[in-house]
Amino acid sequence: MSIVNMEKIAVIGLNLQKEKLISDLMDVGMVQISQSSKEDDRAENKGHDVLELSKADGDEDYVSVIEGEMNRTNIALETLKRYSTEKEPIFFTRRHISKSMLSEIMEKRAEIESDIGSVLKLNSKLHICNEQINKYNGEIASLKPWAGYDIPLDKEGTKNTALDLGVIPSTVEITGLRDKIKAATDFADIREINRDKDYIYVVNISVRDLSDEVLTILKQYGYNQVPFKGFEGTVTDNLLRLEKEVDRLRSERSSIEKEISALTPKRKGIECLYDFLTMERDRAHIKSSMRRTEKTFNFEGWVPAPAKESVNKILDKYGCYYIYREPEDGDQVPVLVENRGAAQPFESVMEMYSLPDYNGIDPTNIFAFFYAMFFGIMLSDAGYGLVISIVTFVILKKFEIEGSMKKLLKMFFYCGLSTVFWGAMFGSWFGDLIQVGVKTLTGATVTIKPLWFNPIDDPTRLLIWSLGFGVVHLFVGMGINAYMLIKRGKFLDAVFDIFSWYGVILGGIMYLAGGSISPMLARVGIVIALVGAAILLITGGRNKKGIGKVTGGLGALYNVTSYVSDILSYARLLALGLATGVIATVVNTMGSLGGQGIVSFIVLCVVGIIGHTFNMAINVLGAFVHSSRLQYIEFFGKFYEDGGEEFSPFKIDTKYIKILNDNQEETK
Repeated sequence: MSIVNMEKIAVIGLNLQKEKLISDLMDVGMVQISQSSKEDDRAENKGHDVLELSKADGDEDYVSVIEGEMNRTNIALETLKRYSTEKEPIFFTRRHISKSMLSEIMEKRAEIESDIGSVLKLNSKLHICNEQINKYNGEIASLKPWAGYDIPLDKEGTKNTALDLGVIPSTVEITGLRDKIKAATDFADIREINRDKDYIYVVNISVRDLSDEVLTILKQYGYNQVPFKGFEGTVTDNLLRLEKEVDRLRSERSSIEKEISALTPKRKGIECLYDFLTMERDRAHIKSSMRRTEKTFNFEGWVPAPAKESVNKILDKYGCYYIYREPEDGDQVPVLVENRGAAQPFESVMEMYSLPDYNGIDPTNIFAFFYAMFFGIMLSDAGYGLVISIVTFVILKKFEIEGSMKKLLKMFFYCGLSTVFWGAMFGSWFGDLIQVGVKTLTGATVTIKPLWFNPIDDPTRLLIWSLGFGVVHLFVGMGINAYMLIKRGKFLDAVFDIFSWYGVILGGIMYLAGGSISPMLARVGIVIALVGAAILLITGGRNKKGIGKVTGGLGALYNVTSYVSDILSYARLLALGLATGVIATVVNTMGSLGGQGIVSFIVLCVVGIIGHTFNMAINVLGAFVHSSRLQYIEFFGKFYEDGGEEFSPFKIDTKYIKILNDNQEETK
């Protein structure tokens, strides 16, 4: 299908050309360099003279230094973004910059690094300012309940009198507590300052010699001391001072934020530096996957067969010696899938599951059709499909979306078209909104007939078709498995393990359908099913010994329950399709309860926008999840060999800018 052929490459070149070669290989982005083997390093200690010449390349300490610079740059960018007055786009797109323009910008690197230093300095001031504000606000919060206490906080009594502030639970009866203290001594008392739902705030006054005894009584009632060390003056004085400090700090913070905002125009240059550092880091890091001698370097890697010509031109340009070989048993071959046209966006569905094994099959071209079909049946409203396709089309045209997000949006565009088709087949355009809207506005009755049938009126018919679509889907998956077996020289396995199930399932369907179509069809069906079952029973244990041959056949035949379960899973097409249509109809009915007239029509529009938006959102999610589930469990379960390692070439991987050749157009 569409797994790109890979070839292993081994390269030897001169150290003098290494930096330029690495840069050009990074530009072409079609070589995955393998990690250098540690066996060579171990061989050094065994006295192998030839291998002693070859050592691991790279300088990870230098990589760490660059990553430190990247971290500083990233903090500066995040700070500028947080306080920028510019409106952020809905979808982020990378700016286009030519190599020569990037070089010109990097000539001002010292200036950019100075800007980063300014941003980080302001960010540090802002951090200190916020810490102080939080500290003072905390102190204000702790002081406010004591606002009625008018004795300076630094006064803890006199020579003979002790003052002690504290809290007791609000559930304590303060009168009873006073009586308890009075019974112990006449030279102590507590005074309530404030209370809230949790605590009573009190001041404990006692003769200093009796303070410990009084404190013991108070603690029996859950008393906790509240010290205010470091405070001078009354609570009111401290509150005024702290609130004034907070106001001053907030003003200072506002000034700092304005200074940061004023540096926003520097953001583009800092973004360029961040991506420049990213490329520098990647070039330095890739050397760790190479080996070197005094004058040469060498590495191994993987190259997609279609990219060999481009890679060869670069290697020849720098006088490198290289050889290719086909993958061998035991090689961990990376996987690159390549599909064209409408199938390509559906790669994202497969990637969310797992890449196929290199020796397996990429089924994207096949399951893309089924995925879009099932999505359309589950959503089953032409109006919703139009909205999805139009919105995704506009986003793709207006914004330069890249990577997996672009694939996902394209996939939803095609799924939207499928939904329009199936919605028209079932006669659903925002439910029955057109009919209800015309009747509400004019009183006239219009009818929009489905091109096929209305599932709400005939759900059994849709159930039968859903199960039928499911059987076809499963048969295609089984067919792929048979193809893989035959390709590997296991024709009999395909006959015994796959084609026999075709007979059992088809025969069973013919038998069940024959009662209402033709008795002859039922008789033929039961014969085909029995033949298939007999093959399974006889051959199911062919690879086992002794009694295992019998139990293996019975076990193979017992799998009929699994196939029945798989087929019944496709009933979800009916369930989700009906749910969308029924909820849409209910929304329209609710919106038209006001009767006929322009006011009722406006109400219908408002209710319709809210209700249909919710219905579409929840059912798009359901269709996405359940369509994926039918691929992952039912379809992939019949043949898919997963576990492929993604092809990860050494390439330019920038975050903010897209590097163009000098003859390509730039964007500001």
